[in-house]
Amino acid sequence: MSILAGEKFFLKLLPSDIIALHEECEDNRYGKLLGRFREENVLYNPLIVADLGGKYMLIDGANRFEALRQMECHSILAQVVDYSSPDVILRSWYHFVNEMTLGELEEYLKSAGMSYTKCDSARRPENRNSLVVTSTGGGTLYIPLDEDLEKMLKSLSLLNRFYGSNYSYMRIDSDTDVTDIKSLSADEGLLFMYPDFSKEDIAAISKLKQKLPAGISRHLIPNRVLHIKILIDALKSSEHLEKRNVELQKYIQFKIDTKKVRLYREPILIFDE
Repeated sequence: MSILAGEKFFLKLLPSDIIALHEECEDNRYGKLLGRFREENVLYNPLIVADLGGKYMLIDGANRFEALRQMECHSILAQVVDYSSPDVILRSWYHFVNEMTLGELEEYLKSAGMSYTKCDSARRPENRNSLVVTSTGGGTLYIPLDEDLEKMLKSLSLLNRFYGSNYSYMRIDSDTDVTDIKSLSADEGLLFMYPDFSKEDIAAISKLKQKLPAGISRHLIPNRVLHIKILIDALKSSEHLEKRNVELQKYIQFKIDTKKVRLYREPILIFDE
């Protein structure tokens, strides 16, 4: 455990084969990361891993994890957080899909055998078993989801792959004012409002074969560490991790002692993702 200005954080090298995933990766994003890793041979930001009582679950960095796996890396640099801590907050991302219409979505839902109900006004999902989609042109669809977690995830994955393969989309904070979605984009489109999941749901999903589509779960963690560089080649082995973790902690302490680490408390915009 390292401490800077009274704030704690913990970085650790972990074997990649013990990490459970709860979400899918995005083919286009992990492909770009793979190209960058091959060119630069550097991992800039640690993956975020939840400690589930001695077991580890990846809560942020699925695309980096897959890119590292493709690079035949057998270990990862992880920032480990206590998932039971109230400081680790779970929220949801919404997806704004550019230039998609409700009519196109209805055609897909019918072909996929998914039911829906038309609504007059936008409203957030009432529970985990519903998805709400509203249009900038007016109109909303309420889509019920199966109570069985794995069946529900499969439906979400199929739907996500449909619009992800045919349209561009961006993630939107779930705190967004859904009554004014025209302000989200200059383009016409649909706002997919995903249901909120609990930490228990996410932990349960990590044990299932079917995962949550990428970019839906959003974990807010204290003191997120960015730009601690490690060579990709150093992650290709999972041997001698105990010794290497001792060296890692000494390196982090040296950086802190020589004032090479800064703590930012204000929101930050990053353009290099």
